[in-house]
Amino acid sequence: MFSMTNRLLGIVIALALTSGVVAHAASAAQRPLSPIALPAASSLPTAIQTAASRLSETATSAIDPAAAIRGAYQRDRVALAHLRQQASQLKGSAHPAFNQFISDQELGLTQTERAALATTRPDAQSAIAAMDKLVAATEAELNRELSQTGDANSKNSTQAGSAASKGQSGKPDASHGNGN
Repeated sequence: MFSMTNRLLGIVIALALTSGVVAHAASAAQRPLSPIALPAASSLPTAIQTAASRLSETATSAIDPAAAIRGAYQRDRVALAHLRQQASQLKGSAHPAFNQFISDQELGLTQTERAALATTRPDAQSAIAAMDKLVAATEAELNRELSQTGDANSKNSTQAGSAASKGQSGKPDASHGNGN
């Protein structure tokens, strides 16, 4: 059962890859396809899904650039919504500040999509790359904020733990007596 599924998946990916390359070559000979990095074997299912998505996006952008831009916009809006959910772990003023940052990134995403779609022949690849860059910057900022929060929490717990151990070891233990 699984070998048939894997073979079918391989055939579908091969057909999609071939179709995408042919469509791209036919419509944009001056812009070669960007290379795709091969993933580690441990993340293969996710990597196959991502590669298939990128391939489909490339093929769609060759045939219908506006549809590819709209699809990438929707994908990136969902990614920003997930980042907003992950940001709920931030404490204090960092959480509302990051929500404002995401709102600003959403505005930039919308402006990029509208500007790309306003042209008669949109350049889907550069518009999609610009929108993906906004999401990547937002994710990097969230990771930085979360690591700072994590560092502060670990420093506070380390300081509290060392203070507690100093308090215990700094005094002689009265329960052992003085040897009498």
